[in-house]
Amino acid sequence: MKILFLTAALLGLSCANHIDPSLLRLEGRKDVEITGNEKLGTPSRISGELADLSGIKKNKRPEALIRFFSENTFLFKLSDPEKELRLIRAEDDALGFTHFRFERVHGGVPVYLDELILHVNAKSSLYRFDGHYHPSFDLKAEPSVSAEKAGRIALDAAAERRMERVDRTELVFYPAPSGMRLAWHVTLGGGMNQWDYFIDGLDGSVLFDQDRRRF
Repeated sequence: MKILFLTAALLGLSCANHIDPSLLRLEGRKDVEITGNEKLGTPSRISGELADLSGIKKNKRPEALIRFFSENTFLFKLSDPEKELRLIRAEDDALGFTHFRFERVHGGVPVYLDELILHVNAKSSLYRFDGHYHPSFDLKAEPSVSAEKAGRIALDAAAERRMERVDRTELVFYPAPSGMRLAWHVTLGGGMNQWDYFIDGLDGSVLFDQDRRRF
């Protein structure tokens, strides 16, 4: 009898963390409104009753949401969401809604400023997607220029701005006007000021720079 009860409990736990993949698919749905970003070729907003997550425990919902992206690769223009998305944080608001923020990554490297957000209401319904991100691409994530060299290049370029130190260096994919580039995002400091430089990870050229006081 105890074995039967244990088996039933385990089955209940399994069901509580599982959702039928077909219920996550949006293809052919007439009750979903989609707004696209023409420049990026990806959706910027999707709204409607996208999925019922009431059967999924809260700590398991990020996995279910990745599955949601995986079941709709045709729409999100992502080849492998499990490898291309990384949960940044899940935020609860005063209404009991939860907002799951994901960053885009390629080869483990973040795509600069790309973000995808899924919103779940207090009834555990996935009701909206918001995003600004690039579709999947095929580029190597291995730089030829080291982080140290990128820092020196940035300091040399910022000599007239009186930048004195490298505060932070991060490898990113940067959407330059010429296309997506593997780059070092170098943050320089000088006194109370900071300046961002994006150094091409393959040839060391300066792709872009900006005063952080703009933010």
